[in-house]
Amino acid sequence: MEPTRRELLQLVAAGAARLAIGCGDNSAPDPSDAATAVLEPDPESFLVAVWTRLGVAEAALEVRAAGALIQEASVALTDGIGARLIEGLLADTHYEVTIALGDLRLGPHRVQTAPRPDDPRPVRIAISADADPSPQFTSGMLDALAALAPELYLSIGDFPYTDNGPPAQTVPQYRERHTELRTHPPVRRVLEACGMYAIYDDHEFRNNWDAHFVEIEAERYAAAMQTWDEFFPLRTTGEIKYRSWRWGAHLECFMLDCRRFRSANAAPDNAQKTMLGAVQRRWLIDHVTRSTATFKVILTSIPLDYGVGDDHWATFSTERDALFAALVGTPGILFVSGDQHWFASHRHAFGIREMQIGPLARGIGVPGPTAPGVLYRAERYNAGIIEIDGDRLTFSGLGEDGQRFYRETVTAADLTPRTGG
Repeated sequence: MEPTRRELLQLVAAGAARLAIGCGDNSAPDPSDAATAVLEPDPESFLVAVWTRLGVAEAALEVRAAGALIQEASVALTDGIGARLIEGLLADTHYEVTIALGDLRLGPHRVQTAPRPDDPRPVRIAISADADPSPQFTSGMLDALAALAPELYLSIGDFPYTDNGPPAQTVPQYRERHTELRTHPPVRRVLEACGMYAIYDDHEFRNNWDAHFVEIEAERYAAAMQTWDEFFPLRTTGEIKYRSWRWGAHLECFMLDCRRFRSANAAPDNAQKTMLGAVQRRWLIDHVTRSTATFKVILTSIPLDYGVGDDHWATFSTERDALFAALVGTPGILFVSGDQHWFASHRHAFGIREMQIGPLARGIGVPGPTAPGVLYRAERYNAGIIEIDGDRLTFSGLGEDGQRFYRETVTAADLTPRTGG
């Protein structure tokens, strides 16, 4: 009998754990019994998220800067899950976080707090999507991302895949899928290399979900969202996951929720059909057009156009085109998208630019026919790298070999939507 997906992943994790702790030490705790991440860093704080199956009631945290112990804290665990907000930190400072769960120590996590909104220093962040720990998707991509050690990593969906082999239906099953990914050694190395912001796309619940599936699979949807909240806690609770944050003087990021408020994909493409919902759409337009950052990066888990199927903005074009028009004249706008599993550079109405990224570790997509707005495509594992220095933004495609296979530098004026653009 062939091993199941879960059994195969356990064998891979166990082998990696033995290599990490030494094959002759049978008493050492198994690192695959716990997973941690440092999330949502701002200038003064970050969240530490913990999961474990070890049965302990709390985790002990140590926070260091330049080798000196800065804080000690504990994380209360319920069903092996908990989070703790670490506050009182210094802006633009490198910290190391270690987590102790009984005899098991994890980390250190290397995390950088955000530079203050008036700090003009250069910045570098990474963006990607689509991560599955199955051995068939193994490449050097995750290790290339970890080696880059960006200031911040942004995941824009399908982290993890919960709907195959077989699909998760309940909270314990969804937790198992998140656990499989977070304890995957290459993913653990990425999460230990930098802080993280994240949003779900579809596979955290089920493929291509929209309002229709929320209605007909309500219990499954509730289980999926509860579990995502457990593994990706925010400072606030509730349904609002879209948010924005500054990373210095020159960058503000706007992370959209393209799932929870959307209409059914099959609905007529008219003024009533929505990807974002009225409240989120108004929030986005108001905050982007008022932002004082040099560059405004809008993170959408699905592409604006030129994708395959009906699960992206092309079938919500009435709302998309109205959004484009509302952004005309606002300098420094760049959309970054995922979902389709190939790298691309796009140009849209009013000259609006979009970079499409992913996958990190999942099957490579097959693009449809090209179009005048498709400037570049690459069918390969990838992550996007944004580097900003003053009025210059460079977007690079990072490959599994650690090399930059694409590079484009633009100014805020280049990224200003214009009529006739």
